[in-house]
Amino acid sequence: MVRLKRQLAALVALTALTACSPRTIALRQTAAILSRGAPALYEEPDPQLARESFGSQLLLIEALLRNEPTNPSLLKLAAEGFGGYAFLFFEDSAPQRARGFYLRGRDFALRLLARRKPLAGLLAADPRQTGAILAKCREGDVPGLFWAAFDWAGYIDLSKDSPDALADLPKAAALMARARALDPDYHFAGPELFFGVYYASRPRMLGGDPQKARAEFEDARRRTHEEYLMAYVLEARYAAVALQDRALFTGLLRQVLAAPAGRLPNARLTDEVAKLEAKNLLERTDDFF
Repeated sequence: MVRLKRQLAALVALTALTACSPRTIALRQTAAILSRGAPALYEEPDPQLARESFGSQLLLIEALLRNEPTNPSLLKLAAEGFGGYAFLFFEDSAPQRARGFYLRGRDFALRLLARRKPLAGLLAADPRQTGAILAKCREGDVPGLFWAAFDWAGYIDLSKDSPDALADLPKAAALMARARALDPDYHFAGPELFFGVYYASRPRMLGGDPQKARAEFEDARRRTHEEYLMAYVLEARYAAVALQDRALFTGLLRQVLAAPAGRLPNARLTDEVAKLEAKNLLERTDDFF
């Protein structure tokens, strides 16, 4: 009996060692280093340097995911990274590339959610099933919900010639609505910014409402203490244009140009890109009004 117990203990120990092999430990340590180091990229004051660095980091994350495809830190980094890469650098200059990056980010976010079995199947779910799945989400699911919705909506916005893509917008909005219910402050009040763009960019007959959009943007700015510069750019680009309010448009963009960048942690890069976008939009004011 004693000998059998020793053999069983040795078998358990061997199983544990196999489950946490040196390779697995190294992968997880690398994932942890990348997670801790990600803020450095978002604190970069030079957008061109960040753009040149972003791609190689994303390729590294994808390579690591091939070896550990369910690692939550890597999945979150990939979902956020591809979405941010598309949004900050390619939406206007290379929309086809942005579409591809958004789609990759969405799929990584859905994989992050699907680590919890009750949340699997969102991609193929019908509206009733989607509601039932989202009801099972909790606060820890907010990153997956937010980046799935953000990336999905970005892809849809650049796929207006695709009825299949457009048909998925209510689902993306449902994911973001659930993220907002759980944590409205996530990623610089990102859910409020999402719905500001959503209500400003849709026709009234399909639920668009520029005044409601303004309220969403104002709430987002309040939640970020008026210090997240991209909120002003999005309000100008979408709400002010939808309202055909030229004074609001120019006023918001001039505030961006006059404000210091990086007043919020991890927002320096986005603020610097917001300044570039504000300058570009101001130069094109006559195109919008």
